[in-house]
Amino acid sequence: MISALRLSFDDGWDLVTTSHEGYMLKLAPKQSDVSEFRRLYDRAMSGSLASDEDLSTAYSALALWRGRPCEGSEPRGQELRVFELMEQHRVLLNKTVQAFHERGRSDELTSILHVASKIHRRPVRVGSDVAVPAPPAPPAPPVQPVQPVQPVQPVQPVQPVQPVSSLPAPDVPHMPSSAARDSPPVGPSCLPRDLHDFAGREREVDELEKLLSGDGPHPMLVATIHGMGGVGKTTIAVRLAHKLARHYPDGQHFVSLDGSSSSSTASVSSALGVLLRQKGVPDDEIPSSEEGRLAQWRTLTARQKLLVVLDDACSIAQVEPLIPPSHDSACVITSRIILSGIDGAHHISLGLPDENECLKMLSSMVDQHFDDRQTQDARALIQMCANLPLALRLAAARISTRDFLDLRELSNRLSSSASVFGELEVPGRSLVGRLMTSFTCLEEFDHDRYLRLSLLPCPEMDETSVAASLGASADWARRACRRFADRALLQRTRSGTYQMHPLLLHAAHLEVQKSIPYEEQRRIARAALHHYKASYGLVGASRISPSPSADGHVVLRTLTRSAELAARLGLQEDFVDLCVAWEGLISRLLDTRQQEAVWNLALDASRQHPDGSVRAHLKKVVRGREPARPSGPRPYPYLDVS
Repeated sequence: MISALRLSFDDGWDLVTTSHEGYMLKLAPKQSDVSEFRRLYDRAMSGSLASDEDLSTAYSALALWRGRPCEGSEPRGQELRVFELMEQHRVLLNKTVQAFHERGRSDELTSILHVASKIHRRPVRVGSDVAVPAPPAPPAPPVQPVQPVQPVQPVQPVQPVQPVSSLPAPDVPHMPSSAARDSPPVGPSCLPRDLHDFAGREREVDELEKLLSGDGPHPMLVATIHGMGGVGKTTIAVRLAHKLARHYPDGQHFVSLDGSSSSSTASVSSALGVLLRQKGVPDDEIPSSEEGRLAQWRTLTARQKLLVVLDDACSIAQVEPLIPPSHDSACVITSRIILSGIDGAHHISLGLPDENECLKMLSSMVDQHFDDRQTQDARALIQMCANLPLALRLAAARISTRDFLDLRELSNRLSSSASVFGELEVPGRSLVGRLMTSFTCLEEFDHDRYLRLSLLPCPEMDETSVAASLGASADWARRACRRFADRALLQRTRSGTYQMHPLLLHAAHLEVQKSIPYEEQRRIARAALHHYKASYGLVGASRISPSPSADGHVVLRTLTRSAELAARLGLQEDFVDLCVAWEGLISRLLDTRQQEAVWNLALDASRQHPDGSVRAHLKKVVRGREPARPSGPRPYPYLDVS
């Protein structure tokens, strides 16, 4: 180990010397914080701190301190030297505080006073009196019992002194490293509140806590959390930061970067300003330039143990400069964009929680343990909310405020409502607004193309169908789908296959009505129907889904949404032709009730079909089947656009 240490010093390999007692690190005076502090201490104490230069000298001396001397190790035989060093710190601190206070600049000492509270383990006051009261007398050095000594001045003989090992602990006791880690933080804590009803996500929180606490075998101090809007990234980051606070006593910082808002996204310079103010730097001492702020931030945090949460980032360039430079500091970044380009970071893609985890979340949010009937109602509500944590949170708020008596009443309302957004709107929080920011912040070209994707009826889209429906090349479709997936606007289900979350799809439909002309909507939907008709629902080069085999769920959802689009855009003839082309597929993959529902939709749409034989055929098909019976609330009824 010593050989490796010597090699790490390159040309300074001889800094480590060997003696009969072990090893010693030889440093030049300017390489030692203790030597540099004593040099600056002598300069500061020789004057009255009347000039800015004297104040700067005193401040620099105090800024060298990060904790108690020899903390985490047993300073055998060095107790008196440690006590003298801390006494020098106390005296200089009192003189510096007094000088800054007299000039009305006490607020510049915020970070110094935070560290002083940790060093002296008592509150530090700023005022006309001293900052830190004097401690008891220093411990006596270990000596052998001696005979009474003849003093120079007439005094009583000195009694024999006990060895230090039998004396009570001095006023500056040793704190073990584990105790130091568990001690309460003394730096600024700027975290938002942790939710008392937080539930679920144990796997993600535990995984990140092990990495960022340094307890695991391979600790990593930068982590990114990526996912769609409303999936709970910020909630997890805040919960994690509160759990990790004891590991980072020099401060826990939080900055909202507003990356999903194109109009108010925070610049690097403004974010640095927020961080510096949280560190206690006065506004008049914060440089105006980004370079100056960055240098000040790195200087202040170079040797500290900080935890920084950067919320809602929009790019790597926005967060890279804000990551603290210290090897002992950690950073958690949340974003709707994959930030895998950040070197040395651990990346978590936060997906939707499953139904059981959603049950746990909802139970905690409404503070109620569900019985069997309530569990059934809760599952129906979760389905209406499409497993999105933000939607569940707003649903719980509607129940908690007695807008609805119970889960069943709210679930029934959502099932019969044309829009889930109206039912889950609460003052100050908008579900549709949060989701729309996911694509309204896109560049105009991507924004337009994403809205066009929402007009594809199939719940699973592959690059072939995207290219055929939008009239683009396969290469363009591939790159576009990947860009949207990287922004959590599409979810990858398998290689080359994507889905759009039902609530995002509904939000996009609302935006389509305002942004894309009716005729263009009609052209896109018609191209999609023609593509599906040509594929016959089969797998292969031309297909509605890249599933290994034709999927009954995909077929049913495609036909249902096709009927809705056809009714709104006047494409009933195209929808009927699609159903006729897929007749064999429908009979093979759908049950009797589902088949009856599809053929009734086709029969309703065939009234305007120019070929009378088609309508006659559909009537014959419908008469040959039992009437369909309602099977409960439809999932995502708010996707109807007719």
